[in-house]
Amino acid sequence: MGFGKVGSEVARRAKGLGLHVIAHDPYAPADRARAIGVELVGFEEALATADFISLHMPLTPATAKVLNDDTFAKMKKGVRIVNVARGGVIDEDALVRALDAGIVAQAALDVFTEEPPAKDSKLIAHERVTVTPHLGASTMEAQEGVAIEIAEAVIGALKGELAATAVNAPADGPSRENLN
Repeated sequence: MGFGKVGSEVARRAKGLGLHVIAHDPYAPADRARAIGVELVGFEEALATADFISLHMPLTPATAKVLNDDTFAKMKKGVRIVNVARGGVIDEDALVRALDAGIVAQAALDVFTEEPPAKDSKLIAHERVTVTPHLGASTMEAQEGVAIEIAEAVIGALKGELAATAVNAPADGPSRENLN
């Protein structure tokens, strides 16, 4: 679910392992999917046919709790869920119910609605759930990207430019001349 930059890379790797890959993303270009041998399908078809559902979407009003009691009920029994996208795209209480009912065989989660999750969370304690501590930013690629962004911001600041990612500077910012 989600066929942007990350979702398409996951799909490409799954194809490399010999898996038949389907994807649902209302914004995905069909030519990109065809280029790597992925079939774009509707949401309902993805739910009903997937053995693994890997989530790669932002948290928006449209995607909040997109996996819930209703959608779990439409899934193939024994489905496995992977969420390394955003906490909140899964209704976590509904996931526990789906695990207990045997609809979801296993879940692997790196993100949660509340981070860190509560120590007494039924989801975290569930025997068929594997959790990691939100490691997405801990990859070599992510760290390299952050390092480049910081270097570019320092160069911009030395040139007198306001950093695009500044969170505590006024929107119109002081000019360099006013700082002297």
